[in-house]
Amino acid sequence: MFTSVALLTLALGIGANAAIFSIVNGVVLQPLAYSKPEQLMHLVTQYPRTPRFRVSTPEYVEFREMNRSFSAVGAYVEGEADVTGGERPRRVRMASVDRRLLDALGIQAAQGRLFAPDETEVTGNEILTTAILSHELWQSAFGGRPMIGQTMEVDGVRREVIGIMPPGAALKDQRTEIWLPLGLNPANRQNRGSHGLFLIGRLRDGITQQSAQTELDALIESWGERVGVADHVFTPLTENGGHILHMMPLQQEIVGDAGRSIWVLQAAVVFVLLIACANLANLLLARGETRHQEFAIRRALGASHGRLLRQFMTEGVLLSISGGILGVGLARAGVGALVTAYPTSLPRASEVSVNAPVLLWTFAIAMATGMFFGLAPIMQTRAQRLLTTLKQGGSKGATRAARQTIRRGLVVAEVSLAVMLVIGAGLLLRTVLNLTHVNAGFVPTRLVTFSMRFSGTAYQESPARVQAWQRILGKIGAIPGVESATAMRGLPPNRPSNSINTDIENYTAPPGGPNEVVNYDQSVLSGYFETMGIPVVAGRGFEQTDAASAGRVVVVNETFVRTFLAGQNPVGQRLRRLGWYDAAWWTVIGVARDVKQGGVDRETGTELYFLAEQAERSGPLAMPTTMNVVLRTTLPAVALAQTLERVVKEVDPAIPIVRLREMDEVFAESISRPRLLSQLVGAFAALALLLAAVGTYGVLAYMVAARRREIGIRMVLGADRLAVLAQVMKQGLLLTSAGVVIGCGGALVLTRLMAALLFGVQPTDAATLVTAIATITLVSAAACWLPAWRASRVDPIVMLRYE
Repeated sequence: MFTSVALLTLALGIGANAAIFSIVNGVVLQPLAYSKPEQLMHLVTQYPRTPRFRVSTPEYVEFREMNRSFSAVGAYVEGEADVTGGERPRRVRMASVDRRLLDALGIQAAQGRLFAPDETEVTGNEILTTAILSHELWQSAFGGRPMIGQTMEVDGVRREVIGIMPPGAALKDQRTEIWLPLGLNPANRQNRGSHGLFLIGRLRDGITQQSAQTELDALIESWGERVGVADHVFTPLTENGGHILHMMPLQQEIVGDAGRSIWVLQAAVVFVLLIACANLANLLLARGETRHQEFAIRRALGASHGRLLRQFMTEGVLLSISGGILGVGLARAGVGALVTAYPTSLPRASEVSVNAPVLLWTFAIAMATGMFFGLAPIMQTRAQRLLTTLKQGGSKGATRAARQTIRRGLVVAEVSLAVMLVIGAGLLLRTVLNLTHVNAGFVPTRLVTFSMRFSGTAYQESPARVQAWQRILGKIGAIPGVESATAMRGLPPNRPSNSINTDIENYTAPPGGPNEVVNYDQSVLSGYFETMGIPVVAGRGFEQTDAASAGRVVVVNETFVRTFLAGQNPVGQRLRRLGWYDAAWWTVIGVARDVKQGGVDRETGTELYFLAEQAERSGPLAMPTTMNVVLRTTLPAVALAQTLERVVKEVDPAIPIVRLREMDEVFAESISRPRLLSQLVGAFAALALLLAAVGTYGVLAYMVAARRREIGIRMVLGADRLAVLAQVMKQGLLLTSAGVVIGCGGALVLTRLMAALLFGVQPTDAATLVTAIATITLVSAAACWLPAWRASRVDPIVMLRYE
C-alpha cells in the first residue's frame, strides 16, 4: 500500500511537470528550426499608441539597400489561397515571399529548386506563375506523385511547381502549405503610405542585436535625408507622431505574450511537485516509525550513519524513478490530448512533444525528488534514539516532538502551496468568465459563418467579385431556415488591425494627438448590420439604394466619433480613406455600436464601414478577394453544410467553403488561450488540494494512532466523544489555518506577477480570496473529520486491556 500510494503521488507530480516542461521546451526554449536561428530578426512598423504594423515596399527596399548589419533581408505576406489540381479544391495556408526571404531563413528545397532572384520581382504588371509546395501539401493533396514541372491552379492562375520543401519547413509558425513569389517592383518608390509587408532579416556573423539596433536607430534619425523624401519616411517616435522600424528576435515574435502564460503553468506544476514531495516525506516519516528497531539493530551491527543515509536515498530514488516512468506515460497522453484539443492556442504547438530534453528533465526531477524526500527518515537514525529503542524492545517512545513538528510543518507547507494555486486558479477562472460575458457589440447566437475566396482570372476586376458575392448571398438567403445573409472582410471578435491613414474633414490633430489613423476598416455587403445584430445608434445603416448612388457613404463606430468628432454631429461629416486608388470623399450616414475586433480583452478601436458595392469603385484593394459569409438562421452549421456546398458549386464549382462553424465557436476560439490556462491551473490546483487533504489526513491519522492510549485514559476519566472529536478537529484546523495565512501572503505576492493575464479582476480580488479560503477550509475539515471520528470511537476498556 505504501509503494502504491507513493508511486501514484510521484506519477502525478512528475507527470504534470514533464507535460508542462514539454510545452516550455517546445515553445520557449527550443531554437527555431532554421540555421543559426538566433541571427533571425523580425521587423515591423510601429506608430505611437497603435499595434505594430506592416512595412511599405519603398521602406523595405530602402532598408535593404542602406543597412550593413544584415546579410539578408526579405519580405513576405501571409494569407490563404484556393488550390485545384488534387482530388478536390482546398483552401491552403500561403506565403508570398521574395527570394531574399528564403536566403535569410536558410531554407533549401528537398526536391526541385527555390525561386530565382528574378522570379519574385516584377517591372510592370506581369503575373508570376511559379509555386513551391510544402512536403505536407504534396503528400495530402497530390499523394506524393511527381510534381516538379507539373502545373496546378492557384486562385485561378495556372502555376508551375518548381520545388518541394522539406518536411516541417514553414514561415514562422504558420505551417505554410504553398509558397508563391511576392512580385515586388523595387523601382516603384511612389506608394509610400501603403504598408503591406513583414520583414525577416539575418544578422551577419559577429553582429549582435544591440549593434544592429544602434545602426537601425541611426538610419531612422536620418532616413528622409538619405532617401531624399520628406513624407512617409521613418522618423523617431514622439508622443504625437513619427514611426519607426521595430526589430525583435524572430522567436520572440512567434512566442509573443504566450510565454508568460507558459511560465505560470510551469510554476504551478512545481508547486504540485513540492506538495507531492511533502506528502511522500510524511509517508516516509510514518513508515520510519515502524522501522526503529530495524535501524537500531543495523547500527548495533556496525552500520554507520552514512550507510543508513545511502539506504534511504536508494529507496527514495528507486521510488522516484519508478514514479517518473509512470509520469512520462501520463505526460505523453496529456500532451497529446492538449495539442489535439487546443491546436491553435499555443504557438509552435506542432513542436511540443515528450522528447529527449523532456526525458532528461524528468530524470533530473525524479532524482532530485527522490533525494529530497529520501532524507526524511534521517533524523530517526541518531545513535542515542536508536539505543533507547533497543532498550524499549520496540518502537514505543520513538515518537518525538521534533518529528511531530516536522510533519506538521510539512502539512502547513502543503496547505500554503495549495492556497496559492487555488487563488491563482480562481483569478484565472474569473478572467475567463469575464471574457465570456464581454459585450462584443453583436449578437453571436444563431449565426453561422464560413469563408470563401473569389480570386480566379474571372474575378480579377472588382465588379465581377461584387456580382459573384451578390449571387451567392441571394441563393443563401433563399435557403429555408435562413433569415438573412451578408459578407464582410474581417470577422470579429479577433482580427488584425488595418491602421488606415485617413483624412477627416473638420478635424486637425492636436499636439497631444490622436493622429488621423483609423484602426479598422470593414467592407461589407448589404444587410450587414441587420444580420450581425449591430445597432445603428445615430443616423442610418446601408440601404439597397446606396449601391447605385453616386454619393459615397460610410458608417463609423462610436469610438471613431469620440476620438475624432467629439462635440460634433457625426452624420454628414466627410472623410477620405487614403491608400486606395482614388481619394474620393465619403459622407458619414450613421454611427454603429462599437464591436470588438482586436480581441474581447482589448479596447475597442476606431472603425469605418464601407458598402462593398460602392467600395469596388476605389479599386481592387477596396473589394477583397476573401470574405466571411455570415447568416442568421435557425439551423445549425452541420445541417446547412451540404446545402451551402451545393449553392456555392452552382456559382463556381472550383471554390471551396472553409471554416464552416457557429459564431459562438468563433467567439469561444478567441478566448481559447486564457481558457486553456485557467483549465490547466485549475486542474493543478484541484490536484494540489487533494494532495494537501491527503497529507492532513495522514498526519492526523498517525497522531490519533499514536495517542490511542492517551485518548482511552481521557475517556475513562470522563471526556465525552464530542470533546475528543473537537480536540482532534482543532489540531487539524490549526494546521490548516497556519497554511491558509502563509498561503494568502504568498498569493498576494505571486498573483501580482499574473496581473497581465487577468481581465476584469484584480490580483487582490476579495471574492476570489474568500471563496478559495472557504474551499480549502472545507476540504481540510473533511480530511480532519475521519481521524477525529475514529478517535471519538475508541473503546477505552479495550484499549486499556490491550496496553
